[in-house]
Amino acid sequence: MSFFSRVNYDYKGKYLASATVRADGSSKFTFGNQWGIFPSGAIAWRLSEEEFMKADWLDNLKIRASYGVSGNNNIPSGQTEKVFSVADQKKWLNITDTWWTAGKTLDNARLKWESTYSANIGLDFALFNSRLNGSVDLYKNITKDLLMEFSIMGSGYNTQYRNVGETQNKGLEISLNYDAIRKKDYGLSFSMVVGFNKNRINDLGSLTNGYSVSTGWQNTEVGADYLVMPGYSIGQMYGFITDGRYSVDDFEGYDGTQWILKQGVADASDVIGADAVRPGGLKLKDLTDDGMVTEEDKTLIGNANPVHTGGFTISGYAKGFDLTANFTWNYGNDIYNADKIEFTSPTKYQFRNMSTIMEAGKRWTNLSPTGEIVNDAAELARMNEGTTMWSPFMKKSVFHSWAVEDGSFLRLNTLTIGYTLPKTWVEKAHINNLRFYFTGFNLFCWTSYSGFDPEVDTRRNNRVTPGVDYSAYPKSRQYVFGLNLSF
Repeated sequence: MSFFSRVNYDYKGKYLASATVRADGSSKFTFGNQWGIFPSGAIAWRLSEEEFMKADWLDNLKIRASYGVSGNNNIPSGQTEKVFSVADQKKWLNITDTWWTAGKTLDNARLKWESTYSANIGLDFALFNSRLNGSVDLYKNITKDLLMEFSIMGSGYNTQYRNVGETQNKGLEISLNYDAIRKKDYGLSFSMVVGFNKNRINDLGSLTNGYSVSTGWQNTEVGADYLVMPGYSIGQMYGFITDGRYSVDDFEGYDGTQWILKQGVADASDVIGADAVRPGGLKLKDLTDDGMVTEEDKTLIGNANPVHTGGFTISGYAKGFDLTANFTWNYGNDIYNADKIEFTSPTKYQFRNMSTIMEAGKRWTNLSPTGEIVNDAAELARMNEGTTMWSPFMKKSVFHSWAVEDGSFLRLNTLTIGYTLPKTWVEKAHINNLRFYFTGFNLFCWTSYSGFDPEVDTRRNNRVTPGVDYSAYPKSRQYVFGLNLSF
């Protein structure tokens, strides 16, 4: 249930103000926490109405500022009280056995509204008979008492919803519209929107050092692959740094049972498996300088947040023809390409197909043409001359920096081309208007990303693990031909 009130003030169209108070109630919280009060206010000054700003080229100039609070209760119902459900059901000769369980989520009666405090300063303008117009906005949003599903492993439960910590977003948004040509028979216009946003975690309550999160795309093999830490943005990818592959020169030789690493060469057997530490095996950076690659050598290797995002549209018309092209872009974000890991190592699946990255002639091989393991250093070097990839053999899937890619892209989202027949042609058939058109969707995407589509986010069940690409179906390309007909 919500109550809402607003007061608006306008003096001569020059000085504007508004104040709003809303009260929101939710049955997802317990008595005493059900209601949230969220006020806001805004002021504006239209300078273009002042005598000292009057000019033929200036149509509108307005400065505005606002501040307000909004609430969020977007969690599943029933998190404040213990809810039982059927745990299992077995049948023998039409006899049904069922029992009840409290589940894996611990209830929390202290839950309350999540609140976002938003401040904004903006400028609106229109120039040259409104042929050039747009707006500029600076903003800062702080969200407190975040409603998060919190891991409490070891307590008898897996998770609990809590009001945890504080985050902030601040940035700049710019929108521009320009009518370059405005004639009766032909015209051309451009519009653009660009946004710069910087996200940061200000506080995590008692978790001063943050916590790690597993996306779980490969069950438990990869382990923690994201970090959530105060002072950093959400979306920090956490893994090993790729260091190429073990070469023959990294070893003293083969002693008849195993390959012996030279002094100073890091041993990654704890991660990739002892049998995989041989010429051609995946090599990882030893950041702790202890001679071993372990979980302690994981570090931040990617950031899912873009530097800026935006889009622009080109529209034109001439002699009955019309055209509209809409583009969007992302710049500076990283993508966690889990498919790249999945299909470059068979791990425990002996006969798994792999991608062409690991095809014969590109990957290191330890097998002779007859299928025998080769342990002669000179023979291995000769067999693998010209290859660039490591051997796919390892004991488990490993998240390392090789699988973090630049997700920047420029996409032509829609392109429409139309032609309207002259009225003198169609009036004879008692038709007012007849227009034929073609529209194409997702016609091209310019990107260096090696996956199917850079606009991807497949692990959305957890809000702190964005930017993962795992078995995502790519966007389709569509072509539409049609006509608009009116009598």
